[in-house]
Amino acid sequence: MSAKSSAHWWVNHKQTFQQEFEGGYLWSPKTSASGANNEFYNNMRRAQPGDTVVSYADGRIRAVGVVSDTATTAPKPTSFRSVGSNWSEWGWLLPVQWQPVQVEARPTDDLARLLPALPRKYSPLRTSTGKGNQGAYLSEIGADLMALVMEWTQGLRGLPQPPCDTAVILEQVEEKECEEIQSDSSLSQSERATLILARKGQGAFRDQVIRLHERCVVTGVRDLRLLRASHIKPWRLCTTSMERLDPRNGLLLAPNLDQLFDKGLISFGEDGSLIVSSTLDERDVNALGLRQYITVKVPLAAHSSFIQYHREEIFIP
Repeated sequence: MSAKSSAHWWVNHKQTFQQEFEGGYLWSPKTSASGANNEFYNNMRRAQPGDTVVSYADGRIRAVGVVSDTATTAPKPTSFRSVGSNWSEWGWLLPVQWQPVQVEARPTDDLARLLPALPRKYSPLRTSTGKGNQGAYLSEIGADLMALVMEWTQGLRGLPQPPCDTAVILEQVEEKECEEIQSDSSLSQSERATLILARKGQGAFRDQVIRLHERCVVTGVRDLRLLRASHIKPWRLCTTSMERLDPRNGLLLAPNLDQLFDKGLISFGEDGSLIVSSTLDERDVNALGLRQYITVKVPLAAHSSFIQYHREEIFIP
């Protein structure tokens, strides 16, 4: 974990260019339709704030963007409509501040310089023809190809598009879920209230998590006024009422750790040790005081299945 130079990425998004450009984001499933691991989708978690992204659609470079936040688990955008009908409903949402290019250049017009600059593995374009590599979504590219892109397109024009606000998007998702809970006739009024309070780590859920832990599981802080009952598997991603209210799906955390945990910037290993995202700058790790807790082993046996979910689906390595 240290200060890193910005990386460069290339996205092939012919089907979703307009929605992603106007919405200020990239969105992908987490796995291929078959459920298999997909390196192009895994790259969504690797992109970091400050990285540049080249937008390629219809054989042309259309825009260049800057990543504004790390990826978040979010639902497939409704603006996609029938596009990607075989994709899962939840995937990675990566906020990007897009800006159109001066010239929508075709990379195939300069094959002599393009082909040597393409990555040998996971290339966004075919290394023999320079045409789009079918199945490729987000690929990492080198500085030499990025320099060619800026030369071909003659820079950027207009004002940058504002990136999406993931907090607002997820708030809307949860508000919609609350509305569905309120209209669920199979639940009593008290059950509805209990579920909705649990959304913010309040009510019966918080009481049970406090009984389970009594203190912040990392820092040991005991003053309950300072602690939050944080869901391990986020409330919006729970599939049943039991998951939303299960105290094993909750940890008592100090507010700064709650924020880091919710954004997937920290998690816990199988042995209960604190693990920190490589996307955090070492200076911030030190400023937050995380280094002193790296060797702490948190007793999380009761939470193991939920912690594994967080590590695999929420945490940004």
